[in-house]
Amino acid sequence: MKRRSIYALCIILTVFVIAACSKDKFQTKPTISVKDINNADVPAPDGVLRITLECTDKEGDEGGGQLTYIRVRTNSTSIPDPTNNDKADTAFATVPDFPTKDKVEMTLDIPYNFLDEDPGRNDTMFFKLTIRDRGNNQSDTISTTQIVAKQF
Repeated sequence: MKRRSIYALCIILTVFVIAACSKDKFQTKPTISVKDINNADVPAPDGVLRITLECTDKEGDEGGGQLTYIRVRTNSTSIPDPTNNDKADTAFATVPDFPTKDKVEMTLDIPYNFLDEDPGRNDTMFFKLTIRDRGNNQSDTISTTQIVAKQF
């Protein structure tokens, strides 16, 4: 009876060790995370929001893929005169080609004029981001912290 208990315990421990080791491996589905944001308060009129992303992918085929970023405006008041001021909230960028690596760092520069919609007050927002690699595998969607486009 003791021998069976010892075998069962060994099998359970082996399964846990294998499961723990496989968590460190990269997957075919890319993953992204925000590594840095240069300035959460972007100044007018020539400021640039720079988001540094870290991406992992088993095949390393992010280069040439597509980065999608969606602005989610969180101001409590609506945009005045939305027919003249409302801009698209979703944008796409082609990921530059780079050597095939399973872990890369890339930057996304968003100019102030994409961030600013309300000419009378600061615009507060955050971004949702996702990446699709050349193999058509898409990452989960991540979000940035709050970003403010400052008026003059």
